[in-house]
Amino acid sequence: MTFSEILNILLGGGLLALVVGVITLKATVRKANAEAERAKADAESVRITNTENATRILVENIVKPLKEELNATREDLQATKREMASTKREMQRLRKAVESASNCPHSAGCPVLGKLRDNQKGSDGTDSDGAGKGGFGHGSVRNKNDPKGGGAFEQGGDSNPYG
Repeated sequence: MTFSEILNILLGGGLLALVVGVITLKATVRKANAEAERAKADAESVRITNTENATRILVENIVKPLKEELNATREDLQATKREMASTKREMQRLRKAVESASNCPHSAGCPVLGKLRDNQKGSDGTDSDGAGKGGFGHGSVRNKNDPKGGGAFEQGGDSNPYG
C-alpha cells in the first residue's frame, strides 16, 4: 500500500464522513432548537391558561360574592338612612308639639307635660315614673260625683284638676 492510497482512504472516507457528520449535526441542532422553541411556546401557553383559570376562579369565588355582599350592605345602608330620616322627621314633629304644648290653656294639669318634666328631673338618678300625678285626661277634671272615674268629665269650676 502506498502513501497515496493511505491518504486516499483516510482523507477520502474521512472527509466524506466529516462532511456528512457536520451536515447531520447542523440538522440535528436545528431540529433541537425548533423543538425547544415549540416547548417554550407550549409552556407560555400553559402559563397563560393557568393565569386565566386562576383569574376566573378568583372572580367567581371572591370578587362576585364580595360584590353581592357590598350591594346588600349598600341596600341596608340606604334603608337605614331612610329610616333615620323618617325618625328624624318624627322627632322634629314631636319636639315641635312638645314646645307648643306650653301654650295650651290646660298645660298646668297636662299629664304628658308632667311626665316629661318628671323624666327631666329623673335624669339625675331618682325615680321618674310619675306615679300619683293624675292622668285623667288632657285638661280634664274628674267628676266628683263619679268615684270610679269612668263617667262624664267636667271642666272648669274647680281649680284643682285632681279633685
